Amino acid sequence: MAGIRILLVDNGSYEPAATLVLRRLAQEVGKKLGQSVLPVSTMHSSKIEPALLGGQPAVIFEQAVQQAKADGIDELVVLPLFIGPSRAITEYLPKVFVDAQPGTMKLTIRDPLFGPTLVTMLIDNLKATGWTKGSGTVYLCDHGSPIPEVTRCRNFFAASLRNQLDLNEDELIACSMERREGAEYDFNKPLLQDALQQAKGNAVILMLFLLPGRHAGPDGDVATIAKEHAPASLRWKLSPLLGTHPELASVLVARHTLKS
Repeated sequence: MAGIRILLVDNGSYEPAATLVLRRLAQEVGKKLGQSVLPVSTMHSSKIEPALLGGQPAVIFEQAVQQAKADGIDELVVLPLFIGPSRAITEYLPKVFVDAQPGTMKLTIRDPLFGPTLVTMLIDNLKATGWTKGSGTVYLCDHGSPIPEVTRCRNFFAASLRNQLDLNEDELIACSMERREGAEYDFNKPLLQDALQQAKGNAVILMLFLLPGRHAGPDGDVATIAKEHAPASLRWKLSPLLGTHPELASVLVARHTLKS
């Protein structure tokens, strides 16, 4: 048998930039751990044309499990590149693993990234936009989740940011890019397009997103919403993504070594 294989797993995207950033992060984490870390997506990325990825096709989790099985791996360890407890890691990955009939191979999924270190990283990204206290409204924006626990993570970050930056609730607003229909998903409120109407001064959309892609890229859905729904007089900008923060690799290493 061949021991442990570590996978850095994101949700996956059809955008090449997401896979390229995932690969860079996997290399950084691997260097810090002193062992190989493989970049893997839950889905989608395998459909990217390999020529857009330096000729190396992206790998999705199902493929990674099959390869590990063929290589006689004892244990797959997943480092989730997810902020909160998404169903992708609590339900989808375990199901794909079991469906692959892994035999005696074990699957271990480390904790997602939620925690106080991300608050510090968000503050860094906010200040990188040139924001200063009193310059305008901050919108902490995530994708919007059908799972209340994920939204509670976002709201925790918002409360922590207000506390550390000494901001009122109308100075830092937590919001969602989108949401599902139905009153049962009202916990995602407000939507970014509605919250932008409350802006005072300039606006910074503080991105609670990790990787570039259809939603979080420079011309992605978040930027499009701001272009189409922000008041004409409002000056706004997007913060950097958490995936570009220099401390992210260290956070991922800590998730692995804590083994919680």
